[in-house]
Amino acid sequence: MWRTEQTEALQVLADIYLDQGQTERAVTLLNALTLLDPGSTSILRALSYAFLLAGRYEDALTTADTLLQRDTTMPDNAPTLLIRGKALWALGRVDEAQENFQRYLEPGRSR
Repeated sequence: MWRTEQTEALQVLADIYLDQGQTERAVTLLNALTLLDPGSTSILRALSYAFLLAGRYEDALTTADTLLQRDTTMPDNAPTLLIRGKALWALGRVDEAQENFQRYLEPGRSR
């Protein structure tokens, strides 16, 4: 049986991969973790961020949108809005990115 401690340890390893610039390894590990714990918003947020760092902007955007559909409360979704805004900016969707950044800067607003 899979334990919480094992999930947490693998999340730490994914963070280490991200810190070391090994984004694809982090993405692979975080993808596996989402299969083990599909309800975890922290794993999904980390995956979205890893996609962003890996230059996989469409994947980062899709994952961020999934997160925002799950949790529309502020300030919990503020980091997701930032990730989403950066992905949109990288995709050249500047107006949408600016709207996300504005929502990020106004934590009292919800999605």
